[in-house]
Amino acid sequence: MSTIRKILFIINPVSGVGKKNTIPPLIDKYLSTDEFSWDIRYTEKRKHGAEIATAEKENYDAIIAVGGDGSVNEIGSALINQKCALGIIPCGSGNGLARHLHIPLKVAGALKRIAAFNPFPIDTGLVNDKPFLGTCGFGFDAHVAEKFDSFGKRGFLSYARLVVREYNRYQLPTFKISGKDIAIEKEAVMCSIANSSQFGNGFTISPNSDIQDGIFELVLLDRFGWLKAPAVSRKFFSKSIQSSKYFSSVAFKEELNIAVCKSDAVYYHIDGEPLQGNGDFKIQIRPKSLTLL
Repeated sequence: MSTIRKILFIINPVSGVGKKNTIPPLIDKYLSTDEFSWDIRYTEKRKHGAEIATAEKENYDAIIAVGGDGSVNEIGSALINQKCALGIIPCGSGNGLARHLHIPLKVAGALKRIAAFNPFPIDTGLVNDKPFLGTCGFGFDAHVAEKFDSFGKRGFLSYARLVVREYNRYQLPTFKISGKDIAIEKEAVMCSIANSSQFGNGFTISPNSDIQDGIFELVLLDRFGWLKAPAVSRKFFSKSIQSSKYFSSVAFKEELNIAVCKSDAVYYHIDGEPLQGNGDFKIQIRPKSLTLL
């Protein structure tokens, strides 16, 4: 006699773009009652997804994050080193982790993947003991994430407008980076850590990243002029940024320390969600610490 798997869907009703009220009927359509039972909860505030997942992780075989990368981080962070698996129905603005994992962007396709129920382990990371699943950053990407958080209108075009508006205004920090066999001090427009390959919308910062290899990539990007911007952008979106003279990366598997030296507030992002820090960051890798569908 087969065991009925219990699944909890946590839906962020305000993430990204599109309507979430179409999802419950699709769950009924694509999940068989012979194999699954399920419940649905809606988040009501920031960090509510983490609260729900923390309280319910012992009661379900999988918890599904229905939202963007922020929702995935909240819920996934609560499931690190737990038996309960994380599933993703990508409904955000960028959906970086889902795209890296080739999770279908259409709800029906994502539900079919959940119904197949094939769990596998992935690596996760820590920034000053705060978990991240895909990427984190300390440069211009963090600056834009902070501006985008209060921008109002979501979506790729809004993000692109912010990038254009803020690029020339951005004062480059000096990054002091140290770790095993790593000692770097330089100004850079971007200093990011990649477990997965992209921020979202196909903007690929580390094309060769493998989310199961126990290795992260430190990604650095030098300042470039506006005349070079179209060519650099094409390389990001065509997964060939490593061929740019402005780009460099270093693979690491031991603890890494990053000091951000600048005169104003220091922002960083974890899976696209902006936070303010004191300028000193410790990066750690937790190999194969999260089970994903």
